[in-house]
Amino acid sequence: MAAKRKASVKKQAVSRTDVLWMRSGGTLLLIAIIAVAAYWINEKTKDPSLMPVKSVVLDGSFEHVKRSQLESIISGAMSGGFFMLDVNHIQSALKQLQWVSAVTVRRVWPDRLVIKIEEHVPFARWGSAQLISQQGELFSPQLEEAFMALPQIDAEARFAEDVMQHFRQIRELLTGETVVARLRRNARSGWTVWLASGVRIELGNSRVMERLARAGLMLNHFADHRATLEVIDARYSGGVAVRMKQLDPIESEKTKALKKESIESQI
Repeated sequence: MAAKRKASVKKQAVSRTDVLWMRSGGTLLLIAIIAVAAYWINEKTKDPSLMPVKSVVLDGSFEHVKRSQLESIISGAMSGGFFMLDVNHIQSALKQLQWVSAVTVRRVWPDRLVIKIEEHVPFARWGSAQLISQQGELFSPQLEEAFMALPQIDAEARFAEDVMQHFRQIRELLTGETVVARLRRNARSGWTVWLASGVRIELGNSRVMERLARAGLMLNHFADHRATLEVIDARYSGGVAVRMKQLDPIESEKTKALKKESIESQI
């Protein structure tokens, strides 16, 4: 009786081992099938003839970028079918264009590519060969005559964000018909403003907005005789110094009283 039990237990143990081997073998076979299928699908999706991109939609208002230029770059950057198309490569290629500010590329099922392009909006000239956009980005397009009417900014590129902030604040403080034609931030962080009327305003490197406010009061004081102003120096602790333009003798007599009152005047 005991011998029969031992034989039964041994037979049962062997049977369980066989089942485990069969399950393991089935699992490995399933994994192999999935791997082969994944490889086949991957290879097929790389084939441009399988689900090719049939249309490209360009979205944006193009004032400076030529559509023919965009189409040429997109055509050269496209490779692979719908699924394997490298949209990042297309974005990078289009961003190389000087006038392109932002690019978005997206797939639209089943065979369309939509590319949205935003151009830089020029804010001012930067130095002698660049422009700065409304977003404070420097770019280097071919400068045209039309850009000469933009304000001029002279500063180091690393101060672009700070200069843009100051420029906007200065324009807000100098209200009325006062137009800022040029702004400079020198190596010692000193600020100088030139107005379209020809007046130069020296602001120094501290309490710039406070000094500008004093200069603005002086501009208002000379509202009817602004053409006689040459320099407003607001770098003093509590006042401003004014230099008048050299006028002919007749005009000089007319403005003599104004000049005497304004030079080294305290506001």
